[in-house]
Amino acid sequence: MARKRANGEGSYYQLKDRSWVYQVTIGRKEDGSPMRKSFKGRTKAICKQRKEEWDMARATLQERIRQEQVESESAEALAARLGHFPEAETLFKDAFLEWLKLYKSPPTRKPSTYASYLATYEAHFAPAFGEMPLYAITQDEVQGYYQKKQLAGGRKDGKNSGLSPKTIRNHHMILKDFFAYAEGKFKLHGNPTLCTTRPEVVQREMRVLSSSEMEVFIREVMKETQRIAILTDLFVGYRKGELLALEISDFDLERQTLRVSKNIQRVSTAALSLDNPNIKILNYDPSKKTHLIVQNTPKTRSSYRETAISDGLCELLVRHIFTMANSDWPNPHNLLFPSTKGAYIDPKSFDIRLRAVSKRCEIKNVNPHALRHTLATRLVEEKVPLNIVQGILGHSSIETTRKYLHKNEEIEREAIESMSNHLSMENLLNTPQLNGARKRGKFAGVILPDFSDKGKASGQ
Repeated sequence: MARKRANGEGSYYQLKDRSWVYQVTIGRKEDGSPMRKSFKGRTKAICKQRKEEWDMARATLQERIRQEQVESESAEALAARLGHFPEAETLFKDAFLEWLKLYKSPPTRKPSTYASYLATYEAHFAPAFGEMPLYAITQDEVQGYYQKKQLAGGRKDGKNSGLSPKTIRNHHMILKDFFAYAEGKFKLHGNPTLCTTRPEVVQREMRVLSSSEMEVFIREVMKETQRIAILTDLFVGYRKGELLALEISDFDLERQTLRVSKNIQRVSTAALSLDNPNIKILNYDPSKKTHLIVQNTPKTRSSYRETAISDGLCELLVRHIFTMANSDWPNPHNLLFPSTKGAYIDPKSFDIRLRAVSKRCEIKNVNPHALRHTLATRLVEEKVPLNIVQGILGHSSIETTRKYLHKNEEIEREAIESMSNHLSMENLLNTPQLNGARKRGKFAGVILPDFSDKGKASGQ
């Protein structure tokens, strides 16, 4: 009489190729039928060995699962006792800088964005929250921070006043984004920024030059070295970084357009990534606190744009380019508006020149943004469709609307021409126009000089 097999012992049987199979029952299915596993080998001993190896691996896996459950239960118990998970004891400074590096640094974000976030952290967040564990930063702590920053001494630039409501709202946006990340990464029980109250932003009336102020302003601008750049900014409404990054190749003489594809900014050295293919660092020196960079990516997606320009402005630019070509003016980068040394004009220098003009004219608060708003206001006064104005200025705030609308070059050109009634070549230059014609075809066949070749030939 054959011996009865013990429970789970299994059985052997031989196949036609004379190999053996060891089959065991490892459980039951939902319908009650046995769940079996087979181990094949040349001999019974090999089959048994493979079964034992499988048992050991299975036992190891089950032990690991059990241990993880124990650890999880311990963490839950600890969190219940402490009121937070151990991960939430991470200091704000460590967690924030980790988040900044992973999610807000180049190439994920632009160097200027990263620099702004880093500067905000160093000046404001680090002194307020840096040494605090994350779990201790409650809604009341954040609300208290917003309150304190509105009071005298809230600024870090030496001025005895608080931060503006807009700046505090920017701080809130950053903190809200960070704590949303920390909720998952460091097991916070909630986002302490969600139920806070921020100050209301009162929209200031933007500076817009009147028609009479524009006439005075333009006359005074003509005394400046950077006059052509300033006039161009007034009549196309570009951001100063977009304007100062323009190359001569961005000026399409045949179509009478300017194209925005780059942006120049000054950012902190700490925010720079030397291997970022989207930026060009000018005159890199690690000892410097800041650097000028040229970004191949403008401010927003809609900032990539081609703008129609008027006959008057087109002629002014042509005269400007040929004046440079017939002089010793260096321009190795083929810039439309180079400095007298052939380098990119620093945006800060551009601001200084505008303030100087503003002071001489006794017209207050003239800055690049005021020039943009002046252009926008004049165009709206001329009943130019809002989407056309948005396209000219490169705004993204009505991007959804613009998906249903198409660029109308003729309307855009008429709009620019209406603005350029203030741009009289006879008054500005006291010289006759190139051909005396008023047609776009007046510039047909004119070839603009290439300064990059000139620079190479002269060894610059």
